[in-house]
Amino acid sequence: MITEESPLRDVARLVVWYPLRWAISALPTAEALMAMAVLGRLHCRLSAGKRLMLRENLGALDELANQPSLMAEAVEQYFETHYVSQLLVFLFPRLNRNNISAIHAFAGLQKLDRELAKGNGCILLHAHFGPVHLPLFDLGIKKYNVKQIGYLRRPEGLSRIGEQVSFKKREQLEGLIPAEIVQANRFLGSAFRHLKNNGILLMTGDGTGRGEFMGNFKPFPFLGQKMLFPIGPARLANKTGASLIPLFTIRQKPGHRYLTIIEDPLASDLREANETQITARFLQLFELYVRRYPGLWHFWDEFRKGQLLL
Repeated sequence: MITEESPLRDVARLVVWYPLRWAISALPTAEALMAMAVLGRLHCRLSAGKRLMLRENLGALDELANQPSLMAEAVEQYFETHYVSQLLVFLFPRLNRNNISAIHAFAGLQKLDRELAKGNGCILLHAHFGPVHLPLFDLGIKKYNVKQIGYLRRPEGLSRIGEQVSFKKREQLEGLIPAEIVQANRFLGSAFRHLKNNGILLMTGDGTGRGEFMGNFKPFPFLGQKMLFPIGPARLANKTGASLIPLFTIRQKPGHRYLTIIEDPLASDLREANETQITARFLQLFELYVRRYPGLWHFWDEFRKGQLLL
């Protein structure tokens, strides 16, 4: 569908996808990531209204509510995270085994190897936290048999330039990820087969953030309120016997190198624990990460006190 969007928005798209993309692509890998973060900080400084909204939403964290400097840092990192996660596709044509270590590493990869040795497959349960495609890309480069459950984007509501430039070029670059993205609305059969073949399946544990509820959701306590989260990953693990392993990508300081931490499997007693209990275990761990690294979570602009969300 073609709609009328602001001409300025289309001008911004053309700038981002042509001179800016070319300039970032010419930089060394680590410096390119830093340039993306600088763009995020610039946007932060120019967006007073959004900064105010984010401060209000982040005020749900007692750790930030009375700490102005920490609040300002979290808000700025939120913008940085958005830009790095969105523009990382610019690096996909040249990321390889030799240069990805400049921007990303794993901690706990032996835990994944240990679970794969059992032969039942593994579900890596992550969130919209840090650059979402970075661990998937790195696992693919390392030749793991990995797929990810994704949500099909559509170009509805975009202008012609939005569809032909932003949408299609992003789709082409995401096609360079060395792993298959399986669409969520038709994934069950291939996901079962993949896990039965001892494959790795990445799934998000915090929904889509776009008001879409694909699959089964239940309310859970999170950040002091009740919020809706998907129970599908835990249910799939129970049905297949696959290990369910949380992972979280944080930013290492100084600089902009990212570290994906692979945690212990959620339950060694999957047969005794139901999907609600298993999902609750993941969310307890996820909340610890959000409280420690609040600026890495993508959904603060959709967070509202006292509302069911996601």
